Amino acid sequence: MEKQALAGVKVVDFGWALVGSLTGKHLGDHGAQVIRVESSTRPDLTRMDRTVSTTKGLDDNPMFTHFNTSKYSMALNLKHPRAREVIDRLIRWGDVVNANFTPGTLSKLGFGYEYIRGIKPDIIMAEGSAYGQTGPLAQEWGVDGTGAALSGYLHLTGWPDRGPVAPNLPYSDVVLPLFIATAIVAALDYKRRTGKGQYIDASMIEVCSHQITPALLDWEANRHLQTRNGNRIAYAAPHSVFPCQGDDRWCAIGVFTDGEWEAFCHAIGDPPWTKEPRFATLNSRKENEDALEELVSEWTEQHSAEEVMQIMQAAGVAASVVQTVQDLLEHDPQLKEREFLVPLKHPVMGAFGHPTPPYKLLKTKAQVRTSPCLGEHTEYVCTEFLGMSHEEFAELSQQEVFR
Repeated sequence: MEKQALAGVKVVDFGWALVGSLTGKHLGDHGAQVIRVESSTRPDLTRMDRTVSTTKGLDDNPMFTHFNTSKYSMALNLKHPRAREVIDRLIRWGDVVNANFTPGTLSKLGFGYEYIRGIKPDIIMAEGSAYGQTGPLAQEWGVDGTGAALSGYLHLTGWPDRGPVAPNLPYSDVVLPLFIATAIVAALDYKRRTGKGQYIDASMIEVCSHQITPALLDWEANRHLQTRNGNRIAYAAPHSVFPCQGDDRWCAIGVFTDGEWEAFCHAIGDPPWTKEPRFATLNSRKENEDALEELVSEWTEQHSAEEVMQIMQAAGVAASVVQTVQDLLEHDPQLKEREFLVPLKHPVMGAFGHPTPPYKLLKTKAQVRTSPCLGEHTEYVCTEFLGMSHEEFAELSQQEVFR
């Protein structure tokens, strides 16, 4: 196998929670040396999350493991007076600094971008935050849900007769790291060509706002304010999620063109109602969408979700089973073929599946390593990467710098 795409790139990773952690993961999975700087005095939120873990330790949380593969963990108390000595060495060693604290946090600790580039002028620093590093909200603390709300995204999510629906899973937290990792790769190329560093400022609200570009353009061009419309869209009918045989089983179907409508009707046996004038055109189907969806549901309820998908796809109509997490992990042939999960042995939790990156570099395949325990590589990083003597490491350890 060829050398990994980011082999030789050195990353000082102050990232925590989701955005910073996933940014570092994308770099590490493709060969970068990523040193995750963390502390038991203020553990990562995902180390403490009890959603998928019932124990009280910091090294047995699958959520942290998912977000921090292919890294080294260095325990370092950033508030300790002698932490600066170690951080200065890390910065001189690194090519990239990754962080996602509330804007201004690192500067308050004395490690802001101006300080960092004063030590290493060609450093690349990337910071992800809810609202960005500038503007009236820059200093405000935010999370995925607040970013989605402010971006306009939530105003379009839900049903027309109800209020906005906030997703119960992170969205921009997961997408923003892909943008940041891409920007870091671009900055590395710029540095290779010019010898100059770069500062990257990425915000969650702007990632979400990009996702609603059609609504933005609709207002800008037509002064039409789009709002919540459930599963329906203006240019397709039927377009929804329909009930199928079984407990809580569903299939999504989308019919966009006249040809697809004819194919859909033939696939379900050309029942008499499909010939009625109220369903003859897209406009008439939109005007009678409630009745249309009831009739489609009567057909889908006679079949399993898998059968509906197969029948529709064979006819050239877009359709897909609404899969559960169990389906994804145990039944999905697509994810299995693409090696979505790779089994790795964690030092505390044992062997279980680790998600691979959602993109494939065919010539330099990702090599995912399990995430580290907190501070697992502190001595190794100090002595092997930073050139610290064992005596100096022991001295700093006794002073509890590495916590």
